[in-house]
Amino acid sequence: MVSEPTILAQLIQSYARTAKLHRGKQLHARLIVAGALLPSSTFVANHLLNMYAKCGDLDHALSLFDVMPHRNLVTWTAMISGFSQNRVFDRALQTFTSMCSSGLKPTEFAFSSAIQASVSYGSAEFGKQLHSLSLKSGFSLELFVGSSLADMYSKFGSLANACRVFDEMPHKDEVSWNAMIDGYAKNGDFEEALAAFQSMIRENIVIDQHVLCSALSACGGVKTSSFGKSLHSLVVRLGFQMNTFICNALTDMYSKSGDMDSASRVTGMDSGSWNVVSCSSLIDGYVELEQIEKALTVYVESRRQGVEPNEFTFSSMLKACAGQAALEQGTQLHSQVIKTSFIKDPFVASVLIDMYGKCGLLTSSIQIFQEMWKPTEIAWNVILGVFAQHGRGKEAIETFNQMVSQGISPNHITFVSLLMACSHAGLVEEGLKYFNSMHDKYGVEPEEEHYSCVIDMLGRAGRLKEAEEFIMKMPFQPNAYGWCSLLGACRTHGDKVLGELAAEKLMKLEPENSGIHVLLANIYGKFGQWEDVKAVRKLMRDNRVKKLPGFSWVDVNNKTHVFGAEDWSHPQMKEINEKLEELSVLIREAGYVPFTGSLSCNVEESLKERLLNYHSERIAVAFALISMPTAKPIIVKKNLRVCVDCHTAIKLISKVVEREIIVRDSARFHHFADGLCSCGDYW
Repeated sequence: MVSEPTILAQLIQSYARTAKLHRGKQLHARLIVAGALLPSSTFVANHLLNMYAKCGDLDHALSLFDVMPHRNLVTWTAMISGFSQNRVFDRALQTFTSMCSSGLKPTEFAFSSAIQASVSYGSAEFGKQLHSLSLKSGFSLELFVGSSLADMYSKFGSLANACRVFDEMPHKDEVSWNAMIDGYAKNGDFEEALAAFQSMIRENIVIDQHVLCSALSACGGVKTSSFGKSLHSLVVRLGFQMNTFICNALTDMYSKSGDMDSASRVTGMDSGSWNVVSCSSLIDGYVELEQIEKALTVYVESRRQGVEPNEFTFSSMLKACAGQAALEQGTQLHSQVIKTSFIKDPFVASVLIDMYGKCGLLTSSIQIFQEMWKPTEIAWNVILGVFAQHGRGKEAIETFNQMVSQGISPNHITFVSLLMACSHAGLVEEGLKYFNSMHDKYGVEPEEEHYSCVIDMLGRAGRLKEAEEFIMKMPFQPNAYGWCSLLGACRTHGDKVLGELAAEKLMKLEPENSGIHVLLANIYGKFGQWEDVKAVRKLMRDNRVKKLPGFSWVDVNNKTHVFGAEDWSHPQMKEINEKLEELSVLIREAGYVPFTGSLSCNVEESLKERLLNYHSERIAVAFALISMPTAKPIIVKKNLRVCVDCHTAIKLISKVVEREIIVRDSARFHHFADGLCSCGDYW
């Protein structure tokens, strides 16, 4: 005959399974009134503890725990699991420690819960201590504990330890295999993850949806759909093709592999069976391929079908706006982010900072950053990158110092942004100081990008001899960016010999880069060596190297208007031309003198002046002035570096029309206002 405690336990278990907390509380109250919770009733009390924990009522669980006169291993384990399940990970670890201090030896279930809590709490040190204790207790090879330890080490990025634990386990189940595969995938060792999956297949371990999702994630990481298609076939054979998690993983795998047709078919675009995960994967895939219109189409259609975006959706869409400098779409998304409260998500906020920075609105980037409660490492690096793009060296240094004082360790991305900011602001000594401190003070080994930034920094400052000496001492040859920076500096500061060396090195690295020939021709033109200019142009023709045409664009009323030099194709070109003529008169009256030295062609000065007046950035500025209300900022983008003459002209245009004009060229942003530029004429 079933005893009364057993009946009570079964009843309480049913309340826990069905989350009927109110019924469990009523039963608990009746037991207290009836005096049924006596010292001998620890068995029933443990089930009540478990019920409260599973229903998320930790207050009642703690109250009961505190008044229990006798606590056994089940009691302590129930509390540890309860804290862990309800994400109170620090209390789970504290309770585990208290249990050990009381003289009780943990069970495998207590170990497993505590290990999982240490992972979620981010305490690798506590996890290692648990591993040592499990070895002493003889539980390290137990299936639950071993799987949890393997999972812990893989999530902390210590794959060597994870593999050692995994290899020592005498019996491996599906959970332990998945921990290894998932660990490899999340740590970027995608080939190892797929190799582990194949080993699992060879050992005839049963495959479930979790293992398949981890393997598909690894396929997405290697960005090839060939192995992924084999997995897709396995999914169909095992009957998982309708499983939502598997479909999401397949969509993500195909999207990361660039196979958007397959990704769309898996998602079921035609059937309308979308969800936020699959939509986010599709959007991200299109963004990576720079197919922004398709990404926008997926986003709009998903909203029409009632799919609410999440933080990943917004991040991908804002990333697309940042890449295209699409300010109007970005501000609309910003409004939706605020309405859905995702502005509190640190990653979304970081992408917003980046978006506004790349669209030219530096003040908006700074405002969002300052409103973040506790900026993450990503947010600090993003704002540093924004300051670098806008040439704000002093602000970048101040931000770097704040970042370090907040206990955030700088990484290689941090120093690239910091060095670029110093370079564009002419802060050479400060930049050299930070470069020299990277390894010794911050433990970051300088890479090619950092060396290239120093070459650029010295070159811009005209310290070409130092740049050459720096190159000679480098542990490796400069990359294309380094040589190109040096070549550009030689053009600016008139060093023909070093410029020829840089051009020779660069032609070996990027023989089809027309910019090399253009810069070299400019150097020769500066010295009046027109025969050498002709020779360079002949070399371009012989090698079929075409000069990259310069063009500028501006967004007006959700439409992008693109202009080339001396471009007469725009339907409003008559009005644009009239504005250009008007501006030409006004800036001459304000002191403008054409700088024809920026053109490497041997023609009459009057023709050079006309060519300068119809550079693409000036046409774009004129169009913006006749098309945009004064309340909107004028933001012009250019694919090449803005020339010296246009820089002077736009400074004066900003003064005579009393408008701020923002120009983003291939190197940085220029903020023109009242006859001045934010770069201080140093770029």
